[in-house]
Amino acid sequence: MFAVGKKVGSGLEQIIYEHFIYIVRTESPSNVLERFRSLFIEGVNYVDSRIWSAIESLAFEKTAEQNFPLIINRCCYILVNHWQMQPSGHPNITSLVNMLDNLHDVRMTYSRTVRRLRQLLQVYLQSDDYPKLRRLNAVLNGESSAKDTIGEKQLGTLISRYPYLYEHTLVSEERTFENVETIKRVQRNLRQEQETNLSHYLTYQVRRSRIKAQLGREAANNLPAVSNPTLLSTKELGLAFGQFAGKAEGDATYRDLSRGFVSQLEMQPIIKTFKGDLYDYIVSGVDSSYGRRSFNDRLYKAIYNISPDRDYQPLDEIGLLRTCTHVLNHLVIESHSKPQHFVFVDMINNLGTVFTTGLLLKVVLICQKVKPLLESRLSILFNHYESSKCKGVPWLVKSLETWNVAGAIHFGKMDASSLNFLQSLGGIRE
Repeated sequence: MFAVGKKVGSGLEQIIYEHFIYIVRTESPSNVLERFRSLFIEGVNYVDSRIWSAIESLAFEKTAEQNFPLIINRCCYILVNHWQMQPSGHPNITSLVNMLDNLHDVRMTYSRTVRRLRQLLQVYLQSDDYPKLRRLNAVLNGESSAKDTIGEKQLGTLISRYPYLYEHTLVSEERTFENVETIKRVQRNLRQEQETNLSHYLTYQVRRSRIKAQLGREAANNLPAVSNPTLLSTKELGLAFGQFAGKAEGDATYRDLSRGFVSQLEMQPIIKTFKGDLYDYIVSGVDSSYGRRSFNDRLYKAIYNISPDRDYQPLDEIGLLRTCTHVLNHLVIESHSKPQHFVFVDMINNLGTVFTTGLLLKVVLICQKVKPLLESRLSILFNHYESSKCKGVPWLVKSLETWNVAGAIHFGKMDASSLNFLQSLGGIRE
């Protein structure tokens, strides 16, 4: 995860890269931005004729439509990787993104070279790389909205809320050390902040419940309020806390269920036996009427169709990983090229977001190596609906928020030990 692989340009490309490395270190951000505009957008009067000559040559190469957008992206990240080191530099990244977002404001030109540059810029803007730059800008500059206006915002504006998506939605193709390290740092800090905020909210609810039980509602209402840090309703967050930190099925928590299942794996069954046990493990808590309609049958077929030629081999780590990967693909979404997610939406509509998330959690808890795979699948959904208004995909917003809670409890450092007391008093209340 977060592997670093820095590409190094050669020849004319390297001349351009070294030029940008030099100017971003020695000139003011406003001058650097003006140089970028002059070179890639305006295409006139660039002060360094050697650099302009290199740009012209590269723009008209036969492979320019494949290679030149990568050059633009690399130049952008040379600037971004320098500016993102300090918060005071983050607005410069916004200025760069705004410049690229507003190419329609640029005056018309008759210059063949400038027209070619703008054509190649459009290729870059429509590539997979540019959205990553825009998302990184949103995270670094903390783009967010008040809860009551979230519905009208595009889903993409919420990216800063979901650090588990960063590896799959922010890291540039270049994967430079600076870029990867900055995103890891931002991810780590945000996860810690989210866990702290959830813990404070849970502590507040516990204190409020105790005061209410001892002194009455009026005294409880005088306690300084701590706001719900999620986009879930108070009821939805309470249900998520109870499901992920309390009893999930009967008297068993999700950890109890997963430990019991994993203990069976120590017997090293053959893969076919494991498939049957895995099917039973997943559907054990599924509402029977929903399961009978189609869910159970589809899941059964999906599991048993995984590499049937290996069914009579002993279960090993590779077999466990392969099987759990296919199950998550079936339950969420297979890939960018096969973006169907009917099963996931159907589960949410019939079982609810919290229980659906719980099914995914059950799989991850028995094979934690598939956690990045699950998060990559959620990132595919995020990317797919990025331009949609949040009010148009409430099921996805709730799913992303709910996985935040599940992740904080099961894979973070959040202390949810006080939840049992709160549940005994009826759980979280408004």
